[in-house]
Amino acid sequence: MVAQTTTPLLACHTDQWKATLVENMVGKKLDQLRTPSLVIDRKIVERHSKKLSSVTTELNTKIRVHVKTHKSVEGTRIQLEGAKTQAIVVSTMAEAQAMINSELTHSQLLQDVLLGFPITPDKFSEIFELSKKVTVFQIFIDNLSTLEALEAYCTTEYGENNESHKMSVFLKVDCGYGRAGVPINDPETIELARRLQKSPCVDFTGIYTHAGHSYSSENSTEALGYLRNECDMARQFRDYFVQHDIEIKHVSIGATPTVKAITAFMHEDLPAMKKILDGISEVHAGAFSFLDRQQVSTGLGDYNDVAITVACRIASVYKDRDSLLIDGGALAFSKDTAPQGGFGCVLDPQEKEPKVIATLTKVSQEHGILQHLDESTLSRPELQIGKLIRVIPNHCCLTAACHLFYLIIEDGGDTVVDVWVPVRGW
Repeated sequence: MVAQTTTPLLACHTDQWKATLVENMVGKKLDQLRTPSLVIDRKIVERHSKKLSSVTTELNTKIRVHVKTHKSVEGTRIQLEGAKTQAIVVSTMAEAQAMINSELTHSQLLQDVLLGFPITPDKFSEIFELSKKVTVFQIFIDNLSTLEALEAYCTTEYGENNESHKMSVFLKVDCGYGRAGVPINDPETIELARRLQKSPCVDFTGIYTHAGHSYSSENSTEALGYLRNECDMARQFRDYFVQHDIEIKHVSIGATPTVKAITAFMHEDLPAMKKILDGISEVHAGAFSFLDRQQVSTGLGDYNDVAITVACRIASVYKDRDSLLIDGGALAFSKDTAPQGGFGCVLDPQEKEPKVIATLTKVSQEHGILQHLDESTLSRPELQIGKLIRVIPNHCCLTAACHLFYLIIEDGGDTVVDVWVPVRGW
């Protein structure tokens, strides 16, 4: 049997540390605190989370919110309450541990947790322990060897008659993204599905897709096309399995652009959206509640919809080479790119409508450089040495992962109203 591992929850994820951060930071202005710092506008997160609830109330489709962006109990609470759901998907075992062992589960606000990464055999012991603490705990399996390892583990730990120790499993299927999941029209796919259905240690939940390739959308119409294709592909998988006498109880689809297409178009033609989602029992989205520069490029929102920024200070002004140096580099933003180019952007604080006045074009470990600025931009009083600027990052998830805690503001303000401490580790 494969050796079992455990999740090393890092000591920084403690109520005591949060209490100290809150005491020292709440009530202060952003420019009174050290930079670079991740800043989250709580009102924007709440607004996006509430928008998801319409999928449940008007389309009668279950919503599963993803906590991988923020990895925090506070953010998860907002998502669950706003979307009117009890279901989350996590990307790591550390996230699962933090959420399941929080007041979210104790208060019954959280009842359904999915580990959104194909399980590896070293984690079997831990997932069975976690499954005792929450109403539903689910995993992905997309390889027969993983299932056989799970069955061997169950036999060793619980004996041949292990009906009381079943693990809820989604079969991850590939709808075109090519990252994870099984292909359609493949004998090995059918064999795995049959084995999942018959396995004495598995409750075969259904199939799960992720249209990550929808991030290449450039407008809402293209995103709607990706949504149609993802739903069509999911139904093809379902019908393929049913034709081989394999029951599929649930079909889960989603990615932030495709789910944003649902909320964008459902009010224009609700019957048409119901038809698109016919047979789909659940939708999930990753960055929906936070958004970022990449999501703005899809045409499904603008920069005023982005909840996450990185507060940085101007360190130097180089008029001879038309650039500024800020104290946020790759370790504050990551090196993820976006279709707009560069690693982030700065909006004009004097304009109500979002207008980009500078782009973060180059990053090294701690250095960030805003290049190709004209003389009038370089002369602006808010872009002088020591001034604090807010940079919208390309990818909210990887940027958030660079920071040990988040400064929470509301309604575009600059006063800290809370501090969130995310869970770290795997």
